[in-house]
Amino acid sequence: MRATCAAPSAHNSQPWRFYLVVSKSSRGRLVQKMLLAWTQAMKADGRSAELIRETREKFRKRFITAPVLVLCCVDHRRLYYDRYLDHTRQGFEGLLGHHSLAAAIENFLLAAHALGLSACWYSAPLFCQNEVREALRIPSKLEPAAILTMGFAKPSVKAKVRRDLRSVFFVV
Repeated sequence: MRATCAAPSAHNSQPWRFYLVVSKSSRGRLVQKMLLAWTQAMKADGRSAELIRETREKFRKRFITAPVLVLCCVDHRRLYYDRYLDHTRQGFEGLLGHHSLAAAIENFLLAAHALGLSACWYSAPLFCQNEVREALRIPSKLEPAAILTMGFAKPSVKAKVRRDLRSVFFVV
């Protein structure tokens, strides 16, 4: 947690809030509301019933069984929207809040890795923010942006393939 909060942030605003979802009832409400929202969205997108079922089951299992579940939010009350008169720069301020949260999340993930833990970042709450707020009873000025799962990896889990550095870094 200390590493998470040591992250850099725009204007040193530290616009992040983290919820450790530990109670079974909170976790159950959260997962149920997220799955319902995703189901409705996938149906509206014309996804097949089989894909919807598989997707629901995959994420239900991941979020219910993870030893640690962390909801990551941007706290818009910490940002400096009032410094700007135009909507474009106000929009950039919101983006800076997300950049700041992402830096804090990365610190969390690196610290977990250093401790021998496995963690995964899901941006799923972006797609059902109102349901997440309702499920966990969090203020409207908090924007649910990510969920982290954390625990010890199963021995059978393979490391993800990463892109070759030459396809990412360029000398100009």
